[in-house]
Amino acid sequence: MYGAKNLTIDLPCGAQMYCARFGRGTKTLVMIPGLNTADMQGSAGRLAYFYRRFAKDFTVFIFDRRSGRDEGASIKSMADDLAAAMQSCGIDGAYVLGVSQGGMIAQYLAQDYPQLVKKLVLGVTAARTDPLMLQALDEWIGLAEKDDIKGVVTASYKYMYTQKQMKKYKLMLPVIMRFTRFMSTQRFADHARAIYTMDGVERLKLIKCPTLVLGAAQDRITTPEASKEIAQHLKCKCFIFAHEGHAAYLCRQFNKMVYDFFSND
Repeated sequence: MYGAKNLTIDLPCGAQMYCARFGRGTKTLVMIPGLNTADMQGSAGRLAYFYRRFAKDFTVFIFDRRSGRDEGASIKSMADDLAAAMQSCGIDGAYVLGVSQGGMIAQYLAQDYPQLVKKLVLGVTAARTDPLMLQALDEWIGLAEKDDIKGVVTASYKYMYTQKQMKKYKLMLPVIMRFTRFMSTQRFADHARAIYTMDGVERLKLIKCPTLVLGAAQDRITTPEASKEIAQHLKCKCFIFAHEGHAAYLCRQFNKMVYDFFSND
């Protein structure tokens, strides 16, 4: 479906990274997902269907974090891993979409490896932590340290979705818990702790490529103010979705705006 293929990339550090590739377009699109409770291994077909809008005009790569434990990980180390994976795949001058933690990684990627990023979209993300974000992180990590994956998922959804959306997802939670292949809670905690290292407002000036910032008015993790702060420093366009929460990247209008921005060269 849409030329979907699951890839495993060997990193210079000795670890591996899973990647989903699909589409046959002449442009290369790199998507960097946010903090997740599930590994990406074997998910290319599902992701290709969800992002099928991009398959005709882009060859899409969606990169996971390095496999296994990543104790001591930082946002910068994750960006270094991603740059190595992109270079291994022969990617140069890509259109890059980063959401949530992926948007933090995308900032470092554009700053430290500008040759790899032609245009950039930063979705529901931040250049630094704030008390609201730290509250969510502390809760998630505390649950992960108790090996309570259901608690992690439930707490994540509480912060990600609006109250209206949560009514639907509460009903779906038993199905999600039964059929999702979750990563270890230790691996999730490694990834979550990396967000504590994000303090990059002063580094925003290093981003030189055309950038679009997308935020959400009801975002209870990174907040709309964080999106506006990034856009103000970059002097770029910022759009805030009035009725969306942190999971705004799942809505059609979000992905249409990403598509339009990357298609308009």
